[in-house]
Amino acid sequence: MEDGLMEMCVGEKRQLLIPPHLAYGERGVTDQVPGSAVMLFDVELVEIEEGLPEGYMFIWNDEVPPGLFAEMDKDNNGEVEPSEFTDYIMQQVNDGKGRLAPGFDAYRIIDNMFSNQDRNGDGKITEEEFKLKADEASHDEL
Repeated sequence: MEDGLMEMCVGEKRQLLIPPHLAYGERGVTDQVPGSAVMLFDVELVEIEEGLPEGYMFIWNDEVPPGLFAEMDKDNNGEVEPSEFTDYIMQQVNDGKGRLAPGFDAYRIIDNMFSNQDRNGDGKITEEEFKLKADEASHDEL
């Protein structure tokens, strides 16, 4: 599929013929795709939406606002609850200040972002827990 969509332009239509060895192989998918099936797709590229850098599900369109944690902590109790976090991220997206990864459920992404920040798993984020990806300590991969 990726090869068939390469260099496609908005508004262009193509018919993609995918042989079994590039699709579901000899086994197929039980009750859905027979073994050794040739896949035929009629596709039209309707729109291109800019993606995000690999490993990111949310990015800022401009500079990260100063005092970010305090901005999210609407009730000024030193903790950001899931609803505060969700409301804040959605407001940034709606105002065009940030972008979520296209093609995914926005609330699922935000829940995942919250879980990543809630490092002790207590259902809230404190300022000590809160870190931007750029501020995370890097480490060497094996």
